Amino acid sequence: MNVRSLKARSILTLLSVYLGVGVLCLLAFLWAARGLSRAFARRYAITHAQLDKERFMGPVMREAALARKMAGEGTIRALCLGDQDPRVRAAGLAELEAYRRTFADRSCFLVAAATRHHYFGGDDRGPAKAPFQTLDPANVNDRWFFDGMDRGRDFELNVDSDVALGLYKVWINVLVKDGGRRIGMAGTGMDLSEFVRDIVRSGDRGATTIMVDAKGILQAHPDEALMARNAGIKDEARRTTFYQLLETDADRALLKERLDRLMKGGSPRETFVLRLGGKRQLVAALPMPEIGWATVTLVDPSQVIGVRRFLPILAVLALGFLATVALASWFLNRTVLIPLARLTASAGEVASGHYDVALPVERDDELGRLTAVFNRMAGTVHEVTTGLERLVQARTAELERSRAQILDSVAYARLIQARTLPTAQELGSALPDHFLLFRPRDLVGGDFYTLRSLEGGFLLGVGDCTGHGVPGAFMSMASRAAFDQVAARHPEADPAILLGEMNVALRTLLNQEDPEGRDRAMDNGLDLGLLRFVGGRIRFAGARIPLWILRPGAGEPEILPGDAHSLGYRRSRPDFAFTGQELDLPAGTSVYLFTDGILDQHGGRHNFGFGRRRLARILLGVRDLPMAAQGEALALALAEYQGANPQRDDITMLGFRIPEVR
Repeated sequence: MNVRSLKARSILTLLSVYLGVGVLCLLAFLWAARGLSRAFARRYAITHAQLDKERFMGPVMREAALARKMAGEGTIRALCLGDQDPRVRAAGLAELEAYRRTFADRSCFLVAAATRHHYFGGDDRGPAKAPFQTLDPANVNDRWFFDGMDRGRDFELNVDSDVALGLYKVWINVLVKDGGRRIGMAGTGMDLSEFVRDIVRSGDRGATTIMVDAKGILQAHPDEALMARNAGIKDEARRTTFYQLLETDADRALLKERLDRLMKGGSPRETFVLRLGGKRQLVAALPMPEIGWATVTLVDPSQVIGVRRFLPILAVLALGFLATVALASWFLNRTVLIPLARLTASAGEVASGHYDVALPVERDDELGRLTAVFNRMAGTVHEVTTGLERLVQARTAELERSRAQILDSVAYARLIQARTLPTAQELGSALPDHFLLFRPRDLVGGDFYTLRSLEGGFLLGVGDCTGHGVPGAFMSMASRAAFDQVAARHPEADPAILLGEMNVALRTLLNQEDPEGRDRAMDNGLDLGLLRFVGGRIRFAGARIPLWILRPGAGEPEILPGDAHSLGYRRSRPDFAFTGQELDLPAGTSVYLFTDGILDQHGGRHNFGFGRRRLARILLGVRDLPMAAQGEALALALAEYQGANPQRDDITMLGFRIPEVR
């Protein structure tokens, strides 16, 4: 390939890329500028509305806090409870007067619920000295007190606006309580007329503030002629609303939807676009639920920050971009492009994995030094890669050996654990019709089952030890050894007595009695269910393991719960007396002992546990099958329910059918 041709095509490609990138950058800049303008205008509108709301509601809430403090004074409560006592009345009115002087409006009131006496003090009336009036529930003008007492809200704000006079008065009503009993109401009033006028007249550039009530009626607007026209209309239904200022029904429907949601508490603020006065206006509305109003800020985005304001920045960026393109093209062609073309072919060999390829060093500048460094780097990578491959192979072989040793050890532990369990022949001899579902979560586990032959019967047990895997297996073998010792010492003992002896033996074996024992953070034990079958009678006792019985013809399993007390733990009481339960079962009755691993196995559509109801339903469905077939059906149902979920716990279930007594 001709070098000059390569240069021409490379420069042409670079220029094309620069041009394409430039166009994309221009489009992205314009898109970002418009987005920034809209986002800034939206934030400006929200901030402006929030500021107006705080300017309006701030003084109100400060007065409300002072009114609530006044209602909590002991002298005020005493006045509500006994205002006919001269001394109580004097103390209470003195307290009322002290608060009146601190209120911004220099006024306050108190109504005692017991007497309905209304005390009021203000600058035009002076201190409250005697009841101003006695409120009458039949008088419509007095319903504010009785309705407020019935509602039971701790405090309320009521707006008393006179549009005709341009007056906006907020009354702060606070319940006075004695414990949970409502004994009166106290509060103050506040004239917010000047606040409203200042807010709507002080709009910044491009922003207009208005205030509306829940019906959209204009309560404050910078157009004084509009507010004067509203002032002359006594019928509230005929006053001008915000809806009437809009140009389309679609905008009116949008405003109603957003205003309704705002006033009903559906959102903390609303921002949307309306057309007003021939222009699209960005609207930010915030609720003032305390008085049932909303503050609305209208912003003309073009007046706040328009896209044209970004044009000088765009021009500077364009000139800088063009200069950068020219200089970069010239510099790349002269100092990089030609040497890089020679370097690319050799570098391709290295990139394909041939690290032993040495690049020729023909220059003493940056590219020449880069080539020399690249040669050293390729050699280093070659050495490191070769060494890593050898190290990985050695580590892999070592891990394989360790894994094989661990698996061999666990497999041998599994063999040892299996030797401690009854054989299939022993189970079949004692239980002619039975099934066994024994699934450790790992190669070995903490569940075990035991069988001891007795004269005319047998002793059968199923246990669930602390832990899984190797720790659980050690615990199960220790528990089995302790059980064999206890059973050997008490061959004729009741299962309940055996559980008590087993509890003491395990606590001793595990050194649970030593308060200074090692490994106090570890606490081990087991749950165990024991069943004694002799002469056709069953005697059962359980430590957190129940016995399920399914009699012939029964509609559901009968459950004999075990005691809620485990064996061998530090919290297990050594003197706990386990409960023995004895019953006669007819031939053909199915009996089941199992650990909680089967119930806790997650699966199904909702990934819930297998559960008692599902187990009972399956057992009822297979009750007429031989026990071996029951076990196969149960194993299949459990596998289908479990699906791809991992096994959570060791699973052991042993079921048998009561034989005919000869």
